Parts: sequence; structure tokens; C-alpha cells
Amino acid sequence: MMNRLVAAVSLFLCLAAGALGAERSSDISLIPWPASVESQGGSLTLDSQTQIVYGDARARAVAHYFGELIERTRGLRPVIVQGSAGEAPKRSVVFALGGSPPGAGPEAYQLDVSSKAALISATDPRGLFNGAVTLWQLATQQSTVVQEVRIPGIRIVDQPRMRWRGLLLDSASQYQSVAFIKRYIDFMALHKLNVLHWHLVGDQAWRLQIPKYPKLTGGLSSYTADDVREVVEYAATRNVTVVPGLEMPGHATAAATAYPALRAADSPGAGMNLYNVEEETFAFFDAVFAHVAALFPGEYIHIGAGDVPKDQWKQSTSVQARMRELGIVNEVRLQRYFFERISELTQKHKRRIVGWDAIFGGGVPADSIIMTARGLDGALGAVASGYEVIVSSATLLSLDRPQSTAPNDRGKSGEILSLGDVYRFDPAPAALSAQDRSRLIGVQASVWTSTDGNEEAIEQMTFPRAAALAEIGWTPSAELRWPDFQPRMVAMLGRYSRLGVRYSDAAFRVMAFKRGESGGRISVELAKQVPLGEIRYTTNGMEPTAKSSAYTDVFQVPRATVIKAAVFYNGDPLSRTTSIDVNADIAGGPM
Repeated sequence: MMNRLVAAVSLFLCLAAGALGAERSSDISLIPWPASVESQGGSLTLDSQTQIVYGDARARAVAHYFGELIERTRGLRPVIVQGSAGEAPKRSVVFALGGSPPGAGPEAYQLDVSSKAALISATDPRGLFNGAVTLWQLATQQSTVVQEVRIPGIRIVDQPRMRWRGLLLDSASQYQSVAFIKRYIDFMALHKLNVLHWHLVGDQAWRLQIPKYPKLTGGLSSYTADDVREVVEYAATRNVTVVPGLEMPGHATAAATAYPALRAADSPGAGMNLYNVEEETFAFFDAVFAHVAALFPGEYIHIGAGDVPKDQWKQSTSVQARMRELGIVNEVRLQRYFFERISELTQKHKRRIVGWDAIFGGGVPADSIIMTARGLDGALGAVASGYEVIVSSATLLSLDRPQSTAPNDRGKSGEILSLGDVYRFDPAPAALSAQDRSRLIGVQASVWTSTDGNEEAIEQMTFPRAAALAEIGWTPSAELRWPDFQPRMVAMLGRYSRLGVRYSDAAFRVMAFKRGESGGRISVELAKQVPLGEIRYTTNGMEPTAKSSAYTDVFQVPRATVIKAAVFYNGDPLSRTTSIDVNADIAGGPM
């Protein structure tokens, strides 16, 4: 029935196709860029009379989600009705289940926009959700509140390049409120990011309350069962799967502090805290997994399993005695035994293991997923062994790294990880064989936090670099174009502003460098990471505007000068003002 309704609406749609191939229309600012985009001419007008129509009850939540986004960002209040797609009035937005191309995955969708209607069709509500996000982006390419919105006539046939497009949120080092995590999920959904790896356990704290082991959380802020259910259920409405993140066999400090019998060392302080391999420890994990499985309905548990020094196992007389009892000859084989026992427990609770590179050493089931922190170098060996792999990188996808050298950049010390650096990270290069690429199932960035951080800093670390992550995880490799991404990012920043996303403008902010000194005057170079836009500056203490002096080349100023500079694009500010006290900030610096 629904297929006939889809066909009925499609008859009204203009299907004259002009491919947006090598020359993409500047009117289309979508992130991530879809798999296939064709211009159909004309446009659809959305206004207060527009109806959002859904037929299948499973599409209701998506229809309301789209309506809420339009109201929040464009000031329109569309009427949402259940009804026949074939009888939908002119200029409606129609959500229809049952119309994606054969063989398309659950996240695939098709969007047809003409002057008569916008039809989003998919075989699964997840696909409809992605189509709703795309249509919302088409309706918010300018961020002003208006009485009507024009959407260009277009056909989009789309599905993701990778099925796991994730962010690790570290709540072990820094507790975040449930309200913030739901807000974070909201912003993930706007980028079609679909996995929140919720890192709940580390040396610093154990944040998930386990009824059988009440001392685990050590009196620190932690999450109750009701908290977790609220987050998981909310994420499901945003097409986001929450994967619980634990840690083993290392980073056991929080657990071992609460329950010293879990610690491998005979005395505290012998290197990194590891779990021992006594039966009591595996009984502990059995109870933990039982509780985790009851709270997180998804199929995955991330067991951590980063590479850790095994000194504590080597130095522990009790662990060495246990190894002799088990006939285990070294600590590498002991780690394998540890993972074999953990695997029995995850299988008991009907969950699949995801773990960092250490699980590649063996002991886990063949259906386990290896998440590599070593980029493609770590991925290729794992896929060659038949594992499915999620590609990450401790250097190129760790969003706690600073984004620029500009003053007040949020992030830890270390090498710069710019917006462009993330975009140029290819998790599945075309040069790989088709079989290898098929096993590279996902890409994930990590947002590691610190005990002295705050929630605003997390947003600024994440956005807009998450937009680049979203594109490399969704868009076909052949369609990834850094120069084209930059102007599309301008529209995305507008959406951020409308929704209150506390993002970093480091990619567009002005940086200053000393390039010489002569007679008390300093030669100054101004620069920015992204070529887009132009730098405008002042030296008289005034705020720069689109009519201020345009920076073209190195210039000289007296030491006692304050330069104020900002980036403008099409006459509008693209960054905050950078204030440079020449004497204090750069005069004594390197050239």
C-alpha cells in the first residue's frame, strides 16, 4: 500500500535531472555530502500552511522531529498530520516508509523535492530520520527567521559509506550531566553521527552504579540505572546507539580502590593497576555485564583493552602463582586468557565485544570488532585476519588536541589537530581491495576529558571537527573535497548559532606571527587555517568590520600596538576577533 502511495506522490515530482557532479551548486550546503545529488529545477516553498504528512505510524516520531527543528531554526510551525501520501496537499513534506532502492541499507533514503512536494522515502525509520536531517539542512542554508523558506528542487539518493560513525565521550575523567549528554546526542544527530561510545570507566572514576558493588563509584558523581535508561531511550529517538565503554585489563584503579581484591599487585603502587585473574574477578565482571546488558539494549559492549604495561602482573607473586597453576608461560598469554574468560561472559549475556588494539592478540570471538587507535596501520592487519574494524587514531582523531595556535583555544597541550586534518583522514582509501574496505565498518573520534574541564569545553572540542568526521564517515571517498567542504561549513556554523551549539571558530580565527624586527618595529604576518574568507584588521583599538583594512602581506607596526583582526566571508564575520598585543604576544617570540 505504502509503495503505491509513494508512487502517487512521485508522479507530481519533476524528474528532470541535472547532475551536480564536478560543479556542485553553491546553493546546496549539506554536511555530510550525499552519495548522489541531482538538480531538478524549481523550488518548494515551506510556510505556515505547509503540512508534514506521514502514513505509517512508525514515521510519526520523525515527522515531529523535523517539525520541531524547523520551528526552532526557521520560526515556522508546520502542521503535522497522519494521512494518505497520495492525497497530501500541495507543498507538503511527506515521510513514507517503503521506497528506497533495492538492496539499500536501513539508513538509506531518497529525497525528491519539486515545487509540488518534498517526499522522503526509506525502508526503515532510520533512513527517514537521515532524510529529515538532510531536508532540514536544505531549509536552513540561511539562518534568519522568515515567514517562508524556499528549498531548491533536488533529488538525493543517499546512504552512508560506513555503518559506525561514532564519538567517544569520556565521562570517566569528567562527569557530565544527563541533560548535557542528551544535548550532545542532539548535535550528533544533526551530522548523521550514529554511535555514542560512552566511556564510563577509567582510572579516575567508575561512573556506572552497579547494585552488587555499591562502593565502585567511590562517592563521586555517577549514573543510576534510571539515568542510563533516559540517555539510551533518548538516543534511540535520534538514531544514535549508545555503546557502554568499560576498561580492562588495565586502568583498574577506581575498581581496585573500592575493592582491593580485584587488584593484581600484592601491594598498591606497582605501576598501572591491572585486574588479577582470580575467579572472584571474573564473578565481578559477570555481575557488571549482567547489569550493563540490562541497561543497554544494543549488541555491543566496549571492553576497553588498550595496550597496557604488564609490570604489575610480572611483579605480583599471587598472579605469577596463578599463572603456574593455569600453565600460562608469560604475561602475553595471560592477557589472552583474560580475554578468553571475558569473552565467555559477554557471550553469556548475548553481547559482542568491541575493543582497542590489544584484543587483536587473541582470546576474543571471531565476531569481535577491533577499534584501532593506530589509524590504517592498525586496521590493515586486523582486516587481513578477518575482523571487522572501526578506524580511529590516537593522533589524528583525538579531539582533545588543540585546534589552532590562536589565543584561548580550548584543548590540551600538544600538536594541533585542525578541522582540515580531520577532514583529510581517510578511514577507507580507495586503493584498498574491496574485501578489505568491506571490513572497515566505521570511523570514530575520541573526546577525552580532564578532571578540570567543563561541558562547554567538550562542545568546543567536538564542533566543528565532528562535521568533518561525519563527512569522512558518510560520504563516498570520491566525493570528499576539502575546498568544497569549507563554504558548506559556513552554513553549518549558522545552524550551530541558531541551536546554541558552543563551537570553536579556531579553524577560521586569525593567528599572528613575528616575521622580523627593525628599529623598534615588528614585522607581523597574519594567517588562518582555512583559505575561505578574508582577514580584516585594525591597529587603532577599534573592532574590525568588513570595511576595515584587508590583510594582504606582512606589515610593520610599533611594539606598543594592539592588532585586532577577524575573518569575514561575503561581508559577514566568520570568526571572533583576535586581539594581539604585539609587545606581549609576539614581539619576543620566534620568527
